[in-house]
Amino acid sequence: MTRTMLSVLERPFFSLAVIRAALPDLLAAFAEVPSLSVVARDTELAFPEQPYRAEPHHRPMILWTPECSPELTAFMPQIGSGDYFVLSHAATKFGFSAASARSTLQADEWPINEFITYSGGKRQRIVRAMRDSPRWDFYADGDPLAFEDMDQYMSRKVRDRFQRESLVTYMERWGAPVGQPGFWKSQQPASTFVRRDTKGA
Repeated sequence: MTRTMLSVLERPFFSLAVIRAALPDLLAAFAEVPSLSVVARDTELAFPEQPYRAEPHHRPMILWTPECSPELTAFMPQIGSGDYFVLSHAATKFGFSAASARSTLQADEWPINEFITYSGGKRQRIVRAMRDSPRWDFYADGDPLAFEDMDQYMSRKVRDRFQRESLVTYMERWGAPVGQPGFWKSQQPASTFVRRDTKGA
């Protein structure tokens, strides 16, 4: 694996969504929603430095076309910046199938591994293991997907029922080849959303 891919998937925390729509199609769908106060702009695809905190000096959140899967759009939101509207609109407003993943290292103070899929304009499936002060909690809702390892959900230790390795595997089985170097590269410009200029409107 490349340094970039390892750096992203081995971060103390990563958040990633993948949408089954080409980036131009997704951006066109957003452009048809005049009530949104944002517009798409080209931005740099800067792995592994892309941060997750939305400080003024930080790079923006990104949407990109994976080199190995041009029919998909990958999306990295920033924490606490409101970027999650992208996935919400893509999955529930526009009806694109999507999968999202959130993961911390087990040593984190509040560890979590979460996998969610969307289909037909609504949430389809969620699998999550997290420590919820002070106990671990495992939660699954929706019909299990064909590729899930149901046996692991019976592990005696709740923390072992869904870990980062399984989360990455689920993303790949869903159709997001995050284990391939080409997923973290693009032959096309990456995009972000910026606030619409309303001066003079």
